[in-house]
Parts: sequence; structure tokens; C-alpha cells
Amino acid sequence: MNRRPRGTERLGRLVLAVLMIVAGVAVALPASSVAEGPASTPSAVTVRGTGKFASLAFTASQTRDLINQTVHLSWTGAAPTDANRGYNYLQIMQCWGDDPTGPRREQCQYGVPQGSYDSSAMFSRGLIYSDLLKDPLETQPQQTEKPGMGTYVPFTPASPTDPATKPWEPGYGLYFDASSTNEVQQAVTREDGTGEIDFEVQTMLEASGLECGRVRTTGADTGKPRHCWLVVVPRGDTEVNGAKVGTPGAGGHYHNYLDTSPLSATNWANRMVVRLDFLPVGESCAIGRAERPLNGHEFIADAVQRWQPALCAGNGPVFGFVQMGDRAARAQLASGEPGMVFLSKPATEQPATEPAVYAPVGISAYTIAFVMEKQPSIAAPPDDYKNSGQLIRELNLTPRLVAKLLTQSYSDAVPGAQEYLAGNPVRLVRDKEFLQLNPEFDVNGFSMLTIDALASSVDSDATADLWAWIGADPEARDFLNGKPDPWGMKVNKNYLNLELPLENFPKADTTCIDVKFGDLVAPICATTRHPLVADMHEAGRSANRGDSMGREPNGQRDPLDLTRPAFGRIGRQPIGRRAMLAVVDKATADRYGLFTAKLRNASGKFVAPSAENILAGVAEMTPTKTDGVKGVNVTPKAANAYPLPMVTYAVTAPAAITADAGKDYATLLRFVTGKGQTPGEGTGQLPSGYVPLPQAMREQALATATTVEKTAGKKITVPTEGVDPDPAPDAGDGGGTDSGAGGGDGGDSGTGGGGTGTGGQGGGDTAPAAGQTPQTAAPPAAEKPTDDTSKPVADTRTTPASPVGWFLKYLLVLLLVAGGLAAGGGPVLSILGSRRRKP
Repeated sequence: MNRRPRGTERLGRLVLAVLMIVAGVAVALPASSVAEGPASTPSAVTVRGTGKFASLAFTASQTRDLINQTVHLSWTGAAPTDANRGYNYLQIMQCWGDDPTGPRREQCQYGVPQGSYDSSAMFSRGLIYSDLLKDPLETQPQQTEKPGMGTYVPFTPASPTDPATKPWEPGYGLYFDASSTNEVQQAVTREDGTGEIDFEVQTMLEASGLECGRVRTTGADTGKPRHCWLVVVPRGDTEVNGAKVGTPGAGGHYHNYLDTSPLSATNWANRMVVRLDFLPVGESCAIGRAERPLNGHEFIADAVQRWQPALCAGNGPVFGFVQMGDRAARAQLASGEPGMVFLSKPATEQPATEPAVYAPVGISAYTIAFVMEKQPSIAAPPDDYKNSGQLIRELNLTPRLVAKLLTQSYSDAVPGAQEYLAGNPVRLVRDKEFLQLNPEFDVNGFSMLTIDALASSVDSDATADLWAWIGADPEARDFLNGKPDPWGMKVNKNYLNLELPLENFPKADTTCIDVKFGDLVAPICATTRHPLVADMHEAGRSANRGDSMGREPNGQRDPLDLTRPAFGRIGRQPIGRRAMLAVVDKATADRYGLFTAKLRNASGKFVAPSAENILAGVAEMTPTKTDGVKGVNVTPKAANAYPLPMVTYAVTAPAAITADAGKDYATLLRFVTGKGQTPGEGTGQLPSGYVPLPQAMREQALATATTVEKTAGKKITVPTEGVDPDPAPDAGDGGGTDSGAGGGDGGDSGTGGGGTGTGGQGGGDTAPAAGQTPQTAAPPAAEKPTDDTSKPVADTRTTPASPVGWFLKYLLVLLLVAGGLAAGGGPVLSILGSRRRKP
């Protein structure tokens, strides 16, 4: 189909999507359902089936305050799915519709044939008019305008200015396709009649044809976001004409699987519908009001966007958030116009006349998240094979296993049979070290092709901590230095003697091989088949969708240059056959319904990033040279300490902002450390994946708020040599806690150990309680600051990549920030529209 969306309204949606979806974070309030047995939320809804499906009870764990996220769906009372997935399953889709009783079938996003599925009508919008499968309830006539072509249920988009598809068109491709749809074609029911799945709900940014969350501009609901619908079509073991599947002869259906579409009238009549209410996409605060800038790393993005609307309610201050890398945020802090930035490690070159103050505002964790579903061989025992497609909930990883995943060391990670990887396992589930720790995969990992983890292309301090954790483990360090593991696996030669810690995930092996498609030669490259992604949100969302984000030659010629090959997206892994890993924060993992691996800590224990274990890791964080800021201790002593906790600090330089700005930022700090630490799905609450701040940290943040409010706009004079410095400005009644003031070297961050070369443990094994009076920082000491350079990440392209240094990447970031946008591999602009900055 060659027709394309038209009209200025559609162009506007495209522009908005380009600005906002790159980071995978819709400009609305984030919320999520946790994959690990999520509890019902206040907006959970249960609906029941009718007729032959009357015993079916279906529950959606969250139906309000939705953004692009996953919602946990569960059901009971269904017939078990047969072993070959031919019948007795659910088909699930998202639809739009203004009728209060639910949507029409023409309003549903469904019907994309996928390469790993049989492309029959059951996976499409196609209707069957054969005498053998005629639907007695079907009212749509068979199309005759295009003889020889099938008949399909047209798709009608939400925008009245956009055209519906034609009855002879498959209905996908214009508004959704295999890479974008969220439809679930077969949701499997277990033998006990129960089932569950994490379903991705999409806003107008991911599904333009549905326009969920779009703020209405006309009618009775003007100013309200468009709601949408979740539709579930239960399928049994009989066809639309009453014939039972797998029953040859009269009265039976000749196939042992269903053939008809869930949109066929008889099937559609059994649908169950759940209303979905979305947060507004776009402006969360009134347009035209001036805003205070917030800039910083992705770890705090979901929480900040949940807090923004609560802060601006009732004519409160408006804050606009721009997501950027840690180095760019530190540069912003020292720029003379700091606003407020979010960091996990302190600035190293803060001007003495503009000392920074630090307030802890968020606790999360860096994780290896996963979605893996049982994939036994067809030759597996019946008791194992019947569980095919069920979720695997636990994964144990050592530092050495993570190092293998991040260094392209499985032989399938590089195209061609490369001699330097000979003898290595082809993929993770064939690694004897992995199977020793995760024996379940010996049976259930037969078809899994996992060889790496999706990871962000943005340099970050958290990534340096991850590499430090790897380097602090003797087994992992030996492996990276060239020593084979006990089973003979060795590191990819392109990563030998890797200098740690790194702030990024290098794609050091850029091997390509040429493949012939007739007279056309096309390269298949390691970095295009398994690329880095824009940021953690894209990594988490892609993992949930079974999308490697890879591209490879499709055998065609590039239509813009017929001398070059064309490239296409590698097909997604369908639900029930996913095996994806992603390096993401805990909030992103929860938002997209991912489980999180247990990592081995220095005590030899495998610990999950639970709230208790994260706080145990926080308790062992070590002081840096900046007052009130602690660094990650990747070798904690507590048996239950998670080794990669993440504390986010809100940072500003009071002397470089106005008094009015100081009041607004103080308001923010008081809110986010008070009501903003209440876990929940609503506006102003703390999203899943964050841990509420301990009391000592809240007191530190409140003390910092007082310091910011009282000293904002007061210039600091740096004395000349031999003159006593002026006393520090009055910090006010901070309650006897440390305000986190400082501008010195953050080098001793506690990420050292095990020969990683990061400078040791930084001054202690446990974190002392905050107990000092808030103060501004003294001028930086005359000592060598921490190296703030980055090891390059290989660029991803269709030919062998060349390194890109941090300077070039962040020069672009800073230029864009100056223009009001964020870069750094996946910006998020949480408030768009014509706003002015407050002075």
C-alpha cells in the first residue's frame, strides 16, 4: 500500500513523536506493573466472559494514569491451551472508540502477520467466506472491487481527517506494522486454567491510529485525554460455524488449529472489554507559563515526570525536564546557568564562586532485566513440553557471565565462523557456567538465541559502576585479561585487557561478512545485527517486545540507490518465544514488565534488586570528597546487599540562580522528599522501581532545600591569596543534617577494588549517618581531579564502525541543550510547546 498519512495534523503528530518517542518515554506520568507477581492497584479491573466462556475471569492490574508501559493481565477459568497452540487461547488487542460500551472491530489495532507465525486469517483482519468456514453472523459483504484479493475488516483511525483502509487491503502498514503493533495473537492458558501476560499499552506516540492520551480539542471532553480500550477475544476449540477443530468429517473442522480471525463476527461477539484511561500526552502543565529547567540522567526520569503535574497544580511552579548524560549534566551545572541537575556522582570542576549543593531525591538500581519464556525441544518429555511459552522468573548471573554478554564473546555474536571464537559456546544457554547456575535452561532454553543484552548508547556513571563490579571480581577480571573459564571459553580478542571502568558499552568487534543475493553483495555486520539503543527506556521496551533492534540485508536493492543493498528490521520474537536481556534501571524494568536477574555480590550471594537489598547496598555506599554525596561500593560486605544501587542527587549552585528560582527549587525538593516518596500509580507519587528515601536522606534533602532558598542569588567572592575567606552563608535551620554541599573532586566514589584501577574504596565500608550542618563548598583543592574522559563506543552502521569520542558526542549534546533540546543518545522533553524560561 503506497498511501501515506496526510495533513498538517498528522505531520504534527509525527514531529511530536520524533521528539518524544526516541527515548521511549512518553511525555506523561510514568507508572508500571511489576513482572514479579504484581499486586493489584486501585484501578485494577476484572471482567467476566459470557456464554461458553462464562467461567473466564480476566483482570487488568492497572487501568488509569497510563502511559506507554506494560499492564499485567491475568485470567482464571479458561480451558488449557493445547501443546501445539492450535486452540484454547486468548487474543488481545488495543482499540480506540468513543462509544461508552466499547469499540467497534474496525477501531482495533490487530492483524499483522509475523514471520514466525502461520499467516492465516487468525493472525490477520481477513474474513473467510468459504462454505466450510462461513460465519453465520458476518454482515460485511465479500469485496468485489478487486477480484482475486481477500476481504478484510477495514481499520478506521481515530483522527477523522485520516482515511480508513479499504476492504481489499490487509489493514496494516499505514497505521501499524509488525515492528510497532502491540497485539497478542496467542496468550497461552496453563493446565490449571490460569494465565498471565504483561501487555504493552501504547499512547498516540507509539500508535498514531489510536490516539490514546491525545488531549481533545473539541466536544464535551475538550481538554481531556482520549481514553482507549483493551479487548480480549477468548478462543475455544470450535470454529465460527460450530465445527470442532481436529475432527475430520461431517460436523468437524479439518485442521487441528483455528483458522478464523478474532475480528470475524462470531468470535468478536465473545469479546471482553476494559476501558483504559491515559494521562495526557504533551503538556502536563498549562501552556504559556514560564518554567524552571531540570536536566539530568535517565534514572530519575520516570519519577520527575510523575512529580511535575503535582508541582504545577494550583498555580505552582512549572518544571521542564531534559534527559541527558551525566557528563553533559555536570557541564550544565558549571555553565553559569545551572538550573537544577540530577546526578549520581559529584561535579569535578565546579567554579569556586558557584559551589554546588546536593540533595538525595531518588533511589533505584542498575539491573540486568530479562524476559524469557520456556522453549523446550519438541522431543522434550510431555511434562516439560506442555509448559512451553511460560515465563521463567529467576536468573542468576555472575560478573563473568555479564562480562561475556557485554564483550561479544559467544560465537554467534559475530557473523561468520571466526577463528578467535572457535570453541566458545554459540550462545548463553549453551554456556556450561550459565547452566550450572541456571539448570532450568538445560531443558527450557532449547530455542533461545540470546548472545548479548540490549544496552544504552549513552555514557553514564552507572555503567562505570557496572564495569567496576565486573572488574572487582577476580574470575571476571581474569577472563577479560585472557584467561579461559574452567570450560575453555575465552574473551573475544577485541576486548582483551579492557581498561576498566568504562562509562559505556563498547562494540569493539565490528566484523562484517559479505553475503550474495543474486548479483547483489550485502554486508552482514555484528554492530547492525546487535546494535546499541538510544537509552534504557528503549532497551527495556524493546526487550519486552522481543525486538533486538537489529537490521540485516533483506535481499532487495535500496530504492534510493540501486547499487546498494536494502536493509530491514530483524523480526521480533513472538510472545511465548522471547529470550531477551537488557541493561536498565529498576524503574524501567518494572515499567515494561521485565524480571530482574540476581547478581552475585562480593559475599558470594545472588541477590535480587528488591527494596530491602537495594537499601542494604545503599547503606554500604562510601563517602566521596564532596560533602553529602556517597559513591557505590561494588564490593559490599552484607550478604543481602545488592551491588549496584543508584542514588540520584538533585544539584544546583545557589550563587548562580536567582532568589525566585531558589524558592521554586526549594519547593521541588520539599515535595519530592515528602509526598513524592509515596509509592503509587497516581500523580505526584513514586513509580514502581524506586525505593522511598530513608529518613536521614529526607532530612538531608530538606536541609539542602533551606540552603537553596536562603542563599540563592547571593554571590560568593573568592578571596585572593593570603586573605581569610568570607564566612559561608547562613544555611538556616537544617535540622542537623548534611545538605550535601560541595564542588570538589568526586574521584573516590567507592567503585574500586579487584584491580579495576578506580582509586580504591574511598574511605570506609559503611555509610555514616548524615549529621553535619548544611554548608556551601570550599574552593576546589589543588589536586588532580578524577578523569572525566570516556572510552569510545563503536558507532553502529552497515559497514565496520569507527570509534566516536565523547567530545564529539557531547559537543552535540551541549549545542542542543543550548537550543532547548536534549541529546546524549535519547533525550526526553517532558514539557513541549511555547514556554519561556523563568529568570
